[in-house]
Amino acid sequence: MPSLGTVYDFKLNEDVVVSVVIDEISSIICQKEQCHISGDRNEFLLFSEDKRRLLSLGLSLYENDIKTGDRLVLV
Repeated sequence: MPSLGTVYDFKLNEDVVVSVVIDEISSIICQKEQCHISGDRNEFLLFSEDKRRLLSLGLSLYENDIKTGDRLVLV
């Protein structure tokens, strides 16, 4: 995976559940960085820097109260 501190800008559908967003983000990052995830992608989480909390995997970005421009961290 890319190192800490690497920033990517994504345009995300607010109606998609977070678990799908994580899968899509990790796939795109790995394609760009030519890397392979050796572990289970289901173990990743999204953290909202603005709200200082982990997002609920089964809820959409909208239901997690994520707004345009919010900074999310893949952990």
